Amino acid sequence: MAAASTIPTRITQMLGCKYPLICPGMSWISTAELVAAVSNAGGVGILATGPLSPQETREAIHKIRRLAPNKPFGIGATLLMPGSKENAKVALEERVPLINVSLGKPDWIAEGAREYG
Repeated sequence: MAAASTIPTRITQMLGCKYPLICPGMSWISTAELVAAVSNAGGVGILATGPLSPQETREAIHKIRRLAPNKPFGIGATLLMPGSKENAKVALEERVPLINVSLGKPDWIAEGAREYG
């Protein structure tokens, strides 16, 4: 039996991926390489930014875009963690298509992301 070329669901339609699979942002595991691999395979990879500085986050976003051009991906930001607000600001500056936020009030992130879609 051949694999489906796309599994149409609300998630795949919203995120622009082929399959409703999301690899979460797991600290020290969800690196740029893993995120790009998942996105290239048809899912959506989420970059773990917890252990990254803002500059490292920006570099990882650029690397994901090089490894998985025009593929959906996102970043994770646990707002109670040190440095996470700065990483979320980098994601907004870089117009990351998906920002997964936890443990904090994300209204300013939602407003910033809404500006670019």
